[in-house]
Amino acid sequence: MAVASDRASTVRKLIELAMTHVATFAFPLVFAVICGRTLGIHDYGIVSFYAALAAFLGMVIEFGFDWYGIREVARHQGDPAGVHRILWNITAAKLLLCAGVVGVAGGALWQLRAHAEWPLMLASSAYLVGFAFDAGWYVRALEQTRLLLLITSGVRLVGIVVLLTVVPRAATMESALGVYALVSLLTSGVTWFFLAQRGLVQRSRVERRYIGQLLRSSSAIVFGNVNGAMLTNGGIALLGMHADPATVGAANLALRVRMAGQAVMLPVQQLGFVRISGLASRTPLAAMALGSRLMVVTLAIGTVISMVCMATAPLIARYVFKTEVPIAVMLILLLAFSIPIQGMSSLFGMQSLIALGQERRYALIQLAATLAFCACLFLINQGSAYGWAIIGAEATVMLLSAGVLIRLRGEMVA
Repeated sequence: MAVASDRASTVRKLIELAMTHVATFAFPLVFAVICGRTLGIHDYGIVSFYAALAAFLGMVIEFGFDWYGIREVARHQGDPAGVHRILWNITAAKLLLCAGVVGVAGGALWQLRAHAEWPLMLASSAYLVGFAFDAGWYVRALEQTRLLLLITSGVRLVGIVVLLTVVPRAATMESALGVYALVSLLTSGVTWFFLAQRGLVQRSRVERRYIGQLLRSSSAIVFGNVNGAMLTNGGIALLGMHADPATVGAANLALRVRMAGQAVMLPVQQLGFVRISGLASRTPLAAMALGSRLMVVTLAIGTVISMVCMATAPLIARYVFKTEVPIAVMLILLLAFSIPIQGMSSLFGMQSLIALGQERRYALIQLAATLAFCACLFLINQGSAYGWAIIGAEATVMLLSAGVLIRLRGEMVA
């Protein structure tokens, strides 16, 4: 009976996480469609640059704490005071990082971009503040999947309503990015409200030394995550520095389609990471066995999603931009093809290596992937270079991470 109950609980949490991620990625996808149809591919490309830059800088602010925090909370489940200490000090660290990132990035943008774009810079900064204050990682660590679903779906629904109401009427880049920032701020505020209301958070002292310890412990993870983000939002931002806005807009649409497809796999990845982390500290071989089962599930789901996205690529591009845009179709096809590869690279790299305490190896692998990405992006002289760069980078992570795991398993067996 206990085994059946545990399986039922796991299935329920997976379903709730799946619905949560559908809601999470529904908003960026709707955002892309509404902005693409309202603003046109040129202005949408400029909005995409700022949105992607904010998301990339968010990885610096996140500093690996989402994964590190989940792992530490899983290890301190029997110590409520320790869990709350982790939550408050990670939040304080993220807010401190946010202040520094906003200051540096804001100054750089003021020098490099047109001063008339200051409302877009302000909206991006507001997004980063909401991102820094968010405690969604803590809700996932507690496996409060129903609460996470309630918060995410509610806020995104409000965001979509505001988006549909404001952007088509105002038809400005400022209104579009303002709504994007609003969703980030609402998500963090509502999450803390429900945590306090349900007694899931208690006051804990913010400790300067502990924040320093957290920063040092997660430094390898953030290095890997920032390099990983370079393949997605960072790549869009980098593309925006040298490519025309139309190409940036097409690439961002393709990325949003891929991320929406990946939302189906994320529940398996995130719940799997929590379970792998719990096993890794006690029985590493059991953690690897669980990872093998997750590999089959991830590959099967990723392949189906990839085929669906590729089949609908022409329809998506035509609907969003109201005309045939060949570069958009090509990029959607390439990024759709990368979905199962990305699923495997995430399982082997971010989930398994971090759970097994191999943060430094994970960081080096992500660095290699970033170098492969940049090489493809700048050496391939085509508009579709971003798509080929994504495939090359994800394949690099998958193969190198698999090699490390095979070696670790050999050492454990020996």
